[in-house]
Amino acid sequence: MRILACPLPVKSPWLNPIEVYWRHGKRQTAEPDGVLTAEELETRVCAYYGCDKEAQLAIPQKVA
Repeated sequence: MRILACPLPVKSPWLNPIEVYWRHGKRQTAEPDGVLTAEELETRVCAYYGCDKEAQLAIPQKVA
């Protein structure tokens, strides 16, 4: 088997079709002059994309 590496540019949104949707979502949810809390961001993203909130993964305090 032969593997051929095809390097892509670091910034190439035209190669990723979902990039357009992410760009519009970011403009509608982010604050240009402030920082949102995780809960505020989650609420805005779910409202924009019309999805339900899912339970977040939690890391237990004691990991052994």
